[in-house]
Amino acid sequence: MIYNINLGIGWASSGVEYAQSYRAVMFRNIGADAKFIFTDLITAENIEHLTKNIGFLDSEVIWLYTFFTDYKIAPVSYTLDDLKRTLPTEKYTYTRTGKTGRIVFPGKNNFYSVYFTDGKSELVHRVEIVSEGYLIRKDYFTYGRTFTEYYAPLDHKAHLYLRRFFNEDGTVAYEEISDDGKVMYQFPDRFFCSKEELVGYMISRLNLTKEDTVLIDRTTGIGQAILRNAGDARV
Repeated sequence: MIYNINLGIGWASSGVEYAQSYRAVMFRNIGADAKFIFTDLITAENIEHLTKNIGFLDSEVIWLYTFFTDYKIAPVSYTLDDLKRTLPTEKYTYTRTGKTGRIVFPGKNNFYSVYFTDGKSELVHRVEIVSEGYLIRKDYFTYGRTFTEYYAPLDHKAHLYLRRFFNEDGTVAYEEISDDGKVMYQFPDRFFCSKEELVGYMISRLNLTKEDTVLIDRTTGIGQAILRNAGDARV
């Protein structure tokens, strides 16, 4: 297997991402198995929409944050009707403008902000939950809820303190604990004190051998973790 490791990807990608996409085509043409690993946390979009846009196949993409879950790289298929079935009450009003909807509940400043994949469909990428005027949670979806961010008010701002990543059946795969810009990762059987350690754990879980090749397209914050855990693979 050939593993290509990068940081992030966006709608306006750089030459590195385009070089990777051209490489993906070449690997397919010669019948070489390849995966493209992205390690940045991406929340504004579903990463599948970004990788598909530049030409990657879903089966070629690995995202650090779902690697430890059983969620597959896939387009958003979670719908507004799916969301409505989870609402705590049937008493609400719903409005929509473009890509954003709002579900308002009784009480003072209690609502969901719903972010759709585009201005016409009812496919839901994320939902922001506000209680009594305070942001308390953000849920992210593909074909189910992939992860949730939890917030608490601090100095009149929403303070992120926890991300929880889920399996398809809703069980918790692992958690990212955030404290004043520092992150830690809690698994059922282990604990990591930095994202670099998390990346290293992912590389170790690939069980690389001398038959594997690792191409590092960007190294910032991850290079040493990859090198320490690449085993016998060619780097």
